[in-house]
Amino acid sequence: MSDRRLPLPGTRPTSVYRPNRKPKHHKSTKREPVRFWPWLLAIALISGGIIAYRATAIPVTVIANDAPVSFSTHRQTVGGVVQAAGVRLADTVFVDPPVETPIERDMVIEVAYQQPVVVHVGGQTITGYTRESDPAAMLADLRISLNDGDTIVVTRAARVQGGGILPREIRITRPVTVIVNQLSRDGNPTQVSFDTLEPTLGEALSAAGYVFYEADRIDPPLSTSLLDLVGGEIEVTIEPSIPATVRADSLEWRIRTRGETVGDLLDELGLAPVNDDYVLPPVEVPLAAGMSVRLVRVGEEIVTEQEPIPFDTIYVANDDLELDERSTMQEGRDGTLETQISVRYEDGKEVSRSVVGEWMVERPQPEIIGYGTQIVLQEVETPDGTFTYWRHIRVLATSYSPSTADYKEPGDPFFGLTPTGVPLAKGVVATDPRVIPFFTHMYIDGYGPGQALDVGGAVKGMRIDLGYGDDDLVLWHNWVDVYLLLPVPSPDEMVWVLPE
Repeated sequence: MSDRRLPLPGTRPTSVYRPNRKPKHHKSTKREPVRFWPWLLAIALISGGIIAYRATAIPVTVIANDAPVSFSTHRQTVGGVVQAAGVRLADTVFVDPPVETPIERDMVIEVAYQQPVVVHVGGQTITGYTRESDPAAMLADLRISLNDGDTIVVTRAARVQGGGILPREIRITRPVTVIVNQLSRDGNPTQVSFDTLEPTLGEALSAAGYVFYEADRIDPPLSTSLLDLVGGEIEVTIEPSIPATVRADSLEWRIRTRGETVGDLLDELGLAPVNDDYVLPPVEVPLAAGMSVRLVRVGEEIVTEQEPIPFDTIYVANDDLELDERSTMQEGRDGTLETQISVRYEDGKEVSRSVVGEWMVERPQPEIIGYGTQIVLQEVETPDGTFTYWRHIRVLATSYSPSTADYKEPGDPFFGLTPTGVPLAKGVVATDPRVIPFFTHMYIDGYGPGQALDVGGAVKGMRIDLGYGDDDLVLWHNWVDVYLLLPVPSPDEMVWVLPE
């Protein structure tokens, strides 16, 4: 065990430690007890001093942030005890009793950290410290009084351990009287006033039921602050806008305006009629709420168009050709007609055309076709015998009977009679007289002999209708060969050129 002893704070060492040295010539096993008495005496004195120090200390309890700590102290004031407990005194620390209070036995001292809070009221900003967490209690702790109608608004807060909210900044809002002068288009303003606790003019008017649009004129601006307003009153002028719809240049604007006339509205949008453009309603018409305005863009264009002039077909008799034979003697060629037209457009759509002039660029050249006039008699053998014919044609054949035709009703004296007075039966054929004249005899392949004794509304061109009785009706709808039999019509009754 070492003989080294460390001095207590504030005392001088009674001895200086020197290490033992071994004798050079001999060892001694005998110790001298008198050397330990000074040390024992010093230890006894120190122990007695400690006991006496503890016996004269005053017991106190310090509650720091709801955590009690009990100890004894020789400090004379509450402030000293708080510092001895390791708490640094500052504005942010709450001490109860006050720091200058003398210490008493078993005294309980409450210590708590105060939080800073900023209060805006009456145009002033007050910064203080409080251990309260309720806004009203904070204001009372800072000795700030409230007036009737005041409202406490926490504008900034911090979240504390446990999920609570601790206010950091408080604003006391006081009622402000807002006087509203609302103008009208007839020049008769209305005035309304109300009290509000809202922070800005815009929020106050909105809370009062006013609706605003960008085109409205509001003086002062909606962003004007009502907080700490001197005099507690503000007057505002509102000049409302009206809705209108404008259509122009294939676009539509739904806007609000304070303009007086249709022209003012167009100027506001940067639109203006030019040349032949027109406005509906006209620009001088006063604006009304919900009015629809249309600016019609008018344009004119001169265009040149060409269209063909169809050529005519001229038929010329050719004695060198047989009947129904044809030869082209001259090719036809269309001509060209050029027309100059003035086209008027409204909003890009054509609304009218007028011909400025027209002329023939190229005349048409007629087609000249030679048709045969030689009639050659031929024979055809059929189940009904051999027949001599002078023309062979192919036509579309249908069939009909008295009941299926458009004749009179049964019982009528003219029921079933053809225009030629012949009763309708097999052998009666309806034709187009421009192709097969009345009373022409013919042989129809698959039908037999017949004669052109009737006409029909649907029988036109290369078509015939084969007659039957109601008892022997056979339905037809197919192309057939028809042979026109003797006698040959006279030249003035002959159909020289058949339709295509």
